[in-house]
Amino acid sequence: MSGDVDAGSGRQAPEGHGGEVGAETERTGIYWRPSLWALARSAYVADLDHDPGSPDAFVSWLGRALEQHAARTPAQRVAISEDPQLQDATGAGVNRSHPLRVRTIELVEEAVIADRGELGRVVSRSAFAAEAVVAAARAARERIGRPLPPPPARLSNRPPRRPSRPFS
Repeated sequence: MSGDVDAGSGRQAPEGHGGEVGAETERTGIYWRPSLWALARSAYVADLDHDPGSPDAFVSWLGRALEQHAARTPAQRVAISEDPQLQDATGAGVNRSHPLRVRTIELVEEAVIADRGELGRVVSRSAFAAEAVVAAARAARERIGRPLPPPPARLSNRPPRRPSRPFS
């Protein structure tokens, strides 16, 4: 029954996507502007090679970025929202569905509510995800000490990782 969707809730049976193995997931739509979709893929690939703790799958990497962003204070999140990469994100985007852990979605919703309650700031899930990606990409750039690699045209399900010892 792994991966079957519960028609009533839209939730999927545990299958290990979007975080810890066996975690219940829910398909979540995120609207991606082209520049932010490319940034997310670039940061994910950089983390595969330079962050030994980085998840192997993109959806898990995205889940980690969302949870890290949710853990920030409302003031820290609003500072990230002012990043020029978010202001320059133009062009028609695409809505993509990601199987995220239910707990990740709850953390995002709690953070969105906290921002609204403390700062009067209303942010959508997609805007929250964009901010999370910008912050994760910034951290990836700092880890590698140079610009991020170009994004792959397509992400494979489980791309090979660089060995734990970086190439020289």
